[in-house]
Amino acid sequence: MLFQTSQWLPDQPRLNNPGDIQALNVIPDVSGYVPFPRMTQAATSTTMGQTYGSTYARDNANNSFVYTGDISALYRLAGLSFTAATRLVGGAYATDVANGWEFANWGQTVIAVNGQDGDVPQEISLGAANFVNLTGAFPAAHIAVINNFVVLGNISDSATQVQRVRWSGINNSHIWSLSSQASTLADFQDLPGNGGWIQKITSGEQGGLIFMEREIHSMVFVGAPLIFQFTKLVDGVGAYGSNSVVVFENQVFFLANDGFKAFNGSNVTDIGEGKVDAFFLDDLDTAYVGQVRGILVPDKKIVMWAYPGSGHSGSKCNRIIIYSYAFNKWSLVQIPNAFSANIEIITITSTPGYTLDGLDAVSTNIDALPFSLDSREWTGGQLIMSAYVNGVLYYFNGTPMDATVEVGETNLMGKLGAVGGRDAVVGNKAQINAIWPLVEGVVSTSAVAVAAKYRNNTQMDTATLDTLRFANSSGFATSRVVARYASFVINTTGVYTEIQGVDVEFVNAGMR
Repeated sequence: MLFQTSQWLPDQPRLNNPGDIQALNVIPDVSGYVPFPRMTQAATSTTMGQTYGSTYARDNANNSFVYTGDISALYRLAGLSFTAATRLVGGAYATDVANGWEFANWGQTVIAVNGQDGDVPQEISLGAANFVNLTGAFPAAHIAVINNFVVLGNISDSATQVQRVRWSGINNSHIWSLSSQASTLADFQDLPGNGGWIQKITSGEQGGLIFMEREIHSMVFVGAPLIFQFTKLVDGVGAYGSNSVVVFENQVFFLANDGFKAFNGSNVTDIGEGKVDAFFLDDLDTAYVGQVRGILVPDKKIVMWAYPGSGHSGSKCNRIIIYSYAFNKWSLVQIPNAFSANIEIITITSTPGYTLDGLDAVSTNIDALPFSLDSREWTGGQLIMSAYVNGVLYYFNGTPMDATVEVGETNLMGKLGAVGGRDAVVGNKAQINAIWPLVEGVVSTSAVAVAAKYRNNTQMDTATLDTLRFANSSGFATSRVVARYASFVINTTGVYTEIQGVDVEFVNAGMR
């Protein structure tokens, strides 16, 4: 009997779960789960502390740049290591760790902010050695580019203004004075009410969105004299964690205080309700909700949120929850124990380019290079999902992580009856004789093991996992489990391309 993977539904009960009980270290796909890659070391730093933000940029000559910030300094990626890029005048920074660093690309520059109680926004020209203070601007927690303006939110100008949005002069990030507003269009807008603090501003060609704690507003360019028009679009729902907001085309995915949502500019949709919301909110350490950080991985059609779950270290993240917007499915990644300090942030970075001479910085032994010479990794500019751990940049581009998928528990004899089995008796137990793993692309017989996880008599029993066994030369693993309720676990420890489920042979074992 076929037990095919469906979708991970941890919020549903074990028995008769319409989806899967576990989907660990995998990515949802149309007909199953595909591998989630291991972390491989990409760049190091001898001075960088815990990372609170990162970004990438590309100049007009197609050169790639990566910038990163810890609590007191900014860095730029140079080959396989990070070098300090902190301002030369003004010294170390005082970053608000609740929000961290935010970056925005502005022409051939990158602008960074580190909190309304932090520092003046920082600016660096692509290719320059150090950041400098952004002339005339104010400390802010959030930054975006809307139309031809740099927009700051949750700022400190005359005082701390957590509900204020302020924008630069048109086409000029260095003009912030209101005295020249008529010609430059620089101005500000307060969003009073019970929406709470501004949590994120999204960029856009003509307009953007302002996510507050309990409201969502639009900010649309209309020209003088209003300059921008502000409209409350959603009341009572906003961003729980400021770094959870992720934009994809005309959709924004975010974590609200009751779970994961999607917003299309008009309607808010629950994407985690009845699926993962209860699991996630129970697992999340809410003292560090600011560490929940989302990224978009468009080539895999997923959104990933790293978060500090049960057993995390300090304020760092030990789990990643994944949402496939293409298939409306979820999965979970457990950061390996080898990274005992857990990850600080996940992000998208742009790989650096290398010349033949530059390969010596990687290895002087051609056989020891991590990629073949014709690999696209050497050309640079490739966007790749990444993470920071203890001052080290890692790429998620290694071999498949060990994965575990568990298909939903059922009364086997009852299920047999549902499909017309002659021996079906709901109260009887089943004897499981063989389990065929349905896993594509396996290159080793010891890469996949399967087992039944069973409860002998009633739902009050604790589920017990039988011994995981590899398939024999005929393609199945033997089993002698006798039980009333059973689910099936697939465990991979090697290379594969897709997990699709199991095929199970069982017979009526009577009431014993």
